Amino acid sequence: MEELDVRGWFVLTGLIVGLLYGVIAQSTAFCVRRGISDLAEGKGSATLTAWLGALLIALPMTQWMLLDGHLDGSQTVYFPESLSWWTTLMGAGIFGAGMMLTRGCPARLVVLSGSGNLRAWFGLFVIGLSAYATFKGLMAETRVQWQQTGALQLPTESILLLVPSLAWVAIAGVTGVIGVFAFRHGLNRHLVGGLLVGLLVAGSWSITSVLGADDFDPMAPVSLSFVAPIGEAMTYLQLASGLEPTFNVTLILGVLVGACLSSMVRGEFQWQTFASASDHARYFLGAMMMGVGGIFALGCNTGQAITGLATGSLWSVLVTLVIFMSGYVMHRRLLQSN
Repeated sequence: MEELDVRGWFVLTGLIVGLLYGVIAQSTAFCVRRGISDLAEGKGSATLTAWLGALLIALPMTQWMLLDGHLDGSQTVYFPESLSWWTTLMGAGIFGAGMMLTRGCPARLVVLSGSGNLRAWFGLFVIGLSAYATFKGLMAETRVQWQQTGALQLPTESILLLVPSLAWVAIAGVTGVIGVFAFRHGLNRHLVGGLLVGLLVAGSWSITSVLGADDFDPMAPVSLSFVAPIGEAMTYLQLASGLEPTFNVTLILGVLVGACLSSMVRGEFQWQTFASASDHARYFLGAMMMGVGGIFALGCNTGQAITGLATGSLWSVLVTLVIFMSGYVMHRRLLQSN
């Protein structure tokens, strides 16, 4: 049996992480967007504990890896030397509104697709197409030009580690606050899902950091994110003969398979489609907004609001705030219009 090289191990890791995420997210109904929409509807913060639970695990573990040198933050996308403030926050705002139009963020749509939801499949195709058109396709040159304006320099390390002597105090304090709010409603289904997702985020950072530290074929560490990976997976599906699979490609495949298996075992697999043309149009607009916005914002509800926040990036803090605020406002407007 041929021994796997570094890239092969990355591909296998992405598949395993994806399978686990698919099973966890499907069985626990893990969804960050649901927490925001429930707040907008006045239903309380019980479902938001899924997001808090993920941070409760991912943040201290990732900070420990950064502090120990196990994870090199400079190799991630979350600590750029400078970044256009207006395009990044604009992207976050567009993404937040888009996820409310489609009633699901990219991660949730992948899970729903594996469970037989044809609306979600349509959303995935639009997200992937618009994301890669913005990232490497027709809109790439315009994106680059825009991102060269309004450059802003923020700390290129975790804001919790800016004062080394107080690092563990800051980490413990923030984790404690998150824990208080996370367990406010007890150990519910959403919180359990979040805790397990947090383990996957931190575990992905740890494993890929070790695997990527190869003298002959070094690779940057990666963790959970879904906007660009959906586009990358679609591109690989069409051009596999000329491309090599990556962590991101097998991550998406793993989530689809994991969610499908979980939904079948639980008796929840069900074919679903659009109820009307207006519903179809709303999904198209929302998915396109998430694809474009997610590329400008360097991530989504998972890539920024969990994985990015776990690194302590100030950019991730700002993007997460804008995504949540935009989503909240958009959902309130949808409620009023209905």
